[in-house]
Amino acid sequence: MMNNRTYKRTTINPFLILIGGVLLLFSSGILSGCKPENLGYSNIPEIELAGIEVIQNSLGKDSVIKVSINYQDGDGDIGLTLTDTAAPFNFGSAYYHNLPVTFLVQNSINEYEELKNPATSEPYGNQHERVPNLTPSSKYKTISGTMDVYLTANPARVKPDHVILELKLIDRSLNISNTLTTPIIELNH
Repeated sequence: MMNNRTYKRTTINPFLILIGGVLLLFSSGILSGCKPENLGYSNIPEIELAGIEVIQNSLGKDSVIKVSINYQDGDGDIGLTLTDTAAPFNFGSAYYHNLPVTFLVQNSINEYEELKNPATSEPYGNQHERVPNLTPSSKYKTISGTMDVYLTANPARVKPDHVILELKLIDRSLNISNTLTTPIIELNH
C-alpha cells in the first residue's frame, strides 16, 4: 500500500510529453482463459493504485503525472472501440468516457475540492478518457492487469501546488468500479 509521500520524480525530454491529454499504456498480464469463479473476480470492475510518478521536463518543472492502476474484471467487458458511439456511449453521455478522472485542488481554506476551469467556472473534466476494448477473445473473459494513465500536471493552466486525483473505471455493462483516490501529490511548476 502506498503512503501519502510515496511517489517518484523522473526527468524526460519535453518533446515526449503529451500536452493537455491522456495517454493510456497497458502493461502486466491480461489473464484470460480462466473461469471467473476460479479467481473470485466480480463482474464489477475493481481498481487499485499501483504507483504514482511525477515526470519533469528538462527545466525540472513537473509536466506529467503518471498513475499506474491495477484492474480486474470477472467478465472482462472493459473498454470501448472506436465504433462504440451509439447510446449510452455517445458523445455527451455520462458513459462516453469510461475512465473519468477528477482533479481535486486546495481551496482558500485548505480543503480539497473539484478543480474548476477558471475561464468558465465549470468542473474541469477534459481529462476523462476512453479505455480501448480489453476483452479477451478466449472462451473465458476474466481479465486483470495494470494500466498507466498519463495526466497533465498543469490542469486548466492553474499550476496547483498539490492535487488529489479520483479515478473510476466503467465497463460496457455500465458497472462502475470503486473510486481510486490518490494521496496528495505535490507539484513543482
